[in-house]
Amino acid sequence: MGRKPAKEIKSRYQKRKERREAAERNQVEGKFGQGKRGYGLNDIRARLATTSNSWIGAIIFVMNLIRYMRDIPLSYFVSLLLKLMKVRNINIYPLRPQMKLCA
Repeated sequence: MGRKPAKEIKSRYQKRKERREAAERNQVEGKFGQGKRGYGLNDIRARLATTSNSWIGAIIFVMNLIRYMRDIPLSYFVSLLLKLMKVRNINIYPLRPQMKLCA
């Protein structure tokens, strides 16, 4: 058996630091849980390690993108997307159809 360990006396600074670190860990673990439940981070079935790492990176990228999209106004995002499409010559609305349908 033995004696109970002596109760460690902590300063106010140590208590505040431990509370802050615990809050950071909770936030990080919560993001991993969100990735597993919401984005299928637990269901990656890639055969190669590089492919698996690519899937994980893509999922984390999407999670970060969604997080930062909350802070950006929609009108700014749309204008940025249109500028990018002009630079890349991407046309969403073609003037003429790409394929002709046989009647």
